Amino acid sequence: MALLAGELARRAYRVALIVYPVPDPIAGIDPRLTLVERQRYVEGGLWRRLAEGVNVLRALEAADSRVIVVRTGTPVVGFIALYCLARRRRFVFSSANDFDFLPRHDTSRVQAWLYRFGVRHADAVVVQSLEQTTLARRAFPEIRHLAHIASFADYPALPGSPREPEAFVWAGRFTEYKRPLLFVELAKAVPEARFVAVPHLPRSLDEAQQAIMREFEQAASSLPNFELSGSLPHASLMELFGRSVALVNTSSFEGMPNTFLEAWGQGIPVLTYSFDPDGVVGAKGLGVSAEGVWDRFVAGARDLWAGRFDREEMAQRVRAHVRDNHSFEAVGARWREVLEHLGVPGSG
Repeated sequence: MALLAGELARRAYRVALIVYPVPDPIAGIDPRLTLVERQRYVEGGLWRRLAEGVNVLRALEAADSRVIVVRTGTPVVGFIALYCLARRRRFVFSSANDFDFLPRHDTSRVQAWLYRFGVRHADAVVVQSLEQTTLARRAFPEIRHLAHIASFADYPALPGSPREPEAFVWAGRFTEYKRPLLFVELAKAVPEARFVAVPHLPRSLDEAQQAIMREFEQAASSLPNFELSGSLPHASLMELFGRSVALVNTSSFEGMPNTFLEAWGQGIPVLTYSFDPDGVVGAKGLGVSAEGVWDRFVAGARDLWAGRFDREEMAQRVRAHVRDNHSFEAVGARWREVLEHLGVPGSG
């Protein structure tokens, strides 16, 4: 979202980002953007939720934008849609995951109603893949304007000297649908290769996450080819990607993972167990897509490990895919089309 905000600002839009308190708001933030800080959300009962509503309203009023873009599949979508209806603002819901259009079993009836109300009343819905286009139309046939816009990806300059590939890398959150323990099983199945897990951990782990962490810690202590890393700053994670054999994905569904784009930008292929957005990994040779078949997953890992020192052609192919499909210019132009469709030209 920061990349989108920066690109729209470059295109002469006035852009505000609503954020939680930022320790150093200047570092890494486009100076053309306005940061609107709001209080952090604190889990709790009715009064906590009411306080959250007040915090959201205050932030929206402070930003005072003609168009509000929301990228979260939670009940706050409905709350913001109500605000936009009352204040005659345009509302864009930007999907982050296939999950945004699939049945939910982790919310109350009121929360589910609020979320569906919000998506139905969005002036535009932006999806990341053709598969999400189908899911969105099926879940919300009344969507007014549906736009397929690829995600932004940086196209970094690579270091002059070749980086020796050292290990397979898994990076993500400990959530059920990401199936992180499959990465441990892969390390067991391919003992000749090295594996590094970089979990993104919340402040506190629930029981399921604690159980996964125990499994990871046990694997790190018992498997000589498995390493558990602590959380890394983004720059350090990108440096690790650059030294990896492949980025491993074990999720059952995603949107268009930023990690895919970041790995490809570094010239690194993807090894994915089942999730392959629009089939691009398999169809365009951007790594290995096992299509949910365990033996293919293991064989793909072995092939990538064996050929890790001969991947110049692969590196050029995956970087070209990012350049041609996820560049700032191409993606920014599509977002501008959506805003112009809503009657908001540049400098708006």
